[in-house]
Amino acid sequence: MNKKIKNISQDIHSGKLLEENIPQLFNHLANHYQTNAGVRLAMHYYAFYEAYCDEEETWSKESREVIAQLNSIIKENILQKQSGIAREKAISTVDVIRKDIIKRMNLLTAYTDIFQTYEYILNRLEYRFKDELEEVDEEEFSKEILRYIFETEDNLIINEKIKEIIGQLPIRITKQKYFDLLKDSLRAYLGSDQSSLDTYLYMLRTSAMLYNEEGMDTYYSGLWEKKEFLAHLEYKDVTRETYKKAVSALQVATLTLETETTVYFGLQEIVNEVYAILLCSTYAGMVDSETEEAEKSAFSIIQDINDIFVTKEKRELSIDLMEKFTEIEGVQEAISYEMAIMEDALYEVGYNHSALTQSLMLDQLLQVLKRSGYLLSNSLFINLEGEKDEETVDEDMVARETKILEEELTVLFAQHDRVISRAVIANTINKMPVFFKDHKEVMDYVRYSLERCSDSYEKAACIEIINTIMTE
Repeated sequence: MNKKIKNISQDIHSGKLLEENIPQLFNHLANHYQTNAGVRLAMHYYAFYEAYCDEEETWSKESREVIAQLNSIIKENILQKQSGIAREKAISTVDVIRKDIIKRMNLLTAYTDIFQTYEYILNRLEYRFKDELEEVDEEEFSKEILRYIFETEDNLIINEKIKEIIGQLPIRITKQKYFDLLKDSLRAYLGSDQSSLDTYLYMLRTSAMLYNEEGMDTYYSGLWEKKEFLAHLEYKDVTRETYKKAVSALQVATLTLETETTVYFGLQEIVNEVYAILLCSTYAGMVDSETEEAEKSAFSIIQDINDIFVTKEKRELSIDLMEKFTEIEGVQEAISYEMAIMEDALYEVGYNHSALTQSLMLDQLLQVLKRSGYLLSNSLFINLEGEKDEETVDEDMVARETKILEEELTVLFAQHDRVISRAVIANTINKMPVFFKDHKEVMDYVRYSLERCSDSYEKAACIEIINTIMTE
C-alpha cells in the first residue's frame, strides 16, 4: 500500500489541504486507471485474438468490422502518439461503437428470451411423437418435488428451487389469477428506487416476448425470420415434419445467439479498456507510478498482438510474447485496494467539493475519472452518465405500471396460440418473488398443476424435465 496515496485520501476525507491533495489524488488515480486498463486490455486482447483464430469464420460480418475498427484505433491512437483532436475523434468513435454493442446485446437478450419460450414449447411437443409414455404416480412425484425443494433450510435456495420448478410445471392457472400474482409482484417494490422496479419490468417484458427494440428485424434478419416462423405455427395440430423444422430453426437460432453474445461480450471488454486508456492518456504520468514497468509490459503485449491482428493473420503467438504476461501477473490485485481508497475519496470530492474542483480547473479531469471508473467496473454495459435522481415507487406508480403491463400481455395472449400464452406465463411466473406462504401451498400448487393437465404428452415432458433438474 502506497502510504502517500493513503494519506492523501485520508486528508481529503478530513478536509485538509484540499487545494494540494485533490490534484494529487486525481493524478494518482489517472495513473492507476491507465495501468489497470492497460493490463486488462493486454489479457482480453490476447484472449480475443485466440478466439479470432479459432472461430472467426462463424462470426457475423458486423462483429468482424468492429474488431477491425478497434485494431485501427489501438494502432493509431494508443500505440502511437496523436494530437488532442485525433484523440477526441477516437473517443467519439469508441463511444459510438460501445453504444452499438449495447444495442446489439439488448437485441440478443430479447431474442434469447423469445427462443427460450419456443424451446419450452417444443420440449413438450416432443412427447407427441414418442411411441410410449411412462406411467408416473403423480402423488408420489409431488412428494418427491416437495422433498427436493425443502431438503435444505436455506430460504434463498428454497425460493430459487420453487421458482425453477414452477417454471417447468404445466401452467393451469387462470389469466386473472396470473394478473393478480403479477400485480402482487410489482407491489413488492413499494418504497424502492424506481430503477429497481424498471429492472424488474424489463426482465418481465423480455421474458414475455414484449420487448421490441427498433432494429430487431434488420440487425438480425435471420433470427427475425425464425422467430416469425415459430410464432405462427399451429401448435395444437403440428405434424412430425413441422416439428422437426421447428427444432432445426431453434437450434440454428440458439447457435447464432451463443456465438454473437460471446463475440460482443468480448468486444465490449476491449472497448471499455480502450475507452478508459484514451480518456486517461492525457493525464497519466503526471506523478511517479510504482507500476510503470508493468504498464510498459502490458502495452508491449498489446503492440505485439496488434501487429499481427491488423494483418488478419492467424498464427501461434511467440514464446517471447507469452513470457511477457509474467511481468503483469498480480498487478491488478496489487493496485485494487489503492484504487478502492482513491475512488472513495473521489466520491467525497465530487459530492462535497465540486466548487473547489471547478476553481482549480479540474472539473474535466473529475468527469474523466468518473467515466473511467464506470468503464473499468464489473458492469460491462453500465450507463456512463451515472445514476440519476429518481422517484420512489408508490401505489400510483405500481397501479400505472401494472395496468400497462396487463394491457400488453392481454394483446399478446389474444394474438398467439394458447400454447404460446402458457409458455409466456411459465417464463414470467418463475421470475416473480415466491408467492407461497408455506409447504402446504407449494404442495397444493404442484398437485393441482399435474392433476389439471389433461395433455398426457405435456405432463410426461414436464415430469422428465423436472426429474432432470432434481437429479443434476
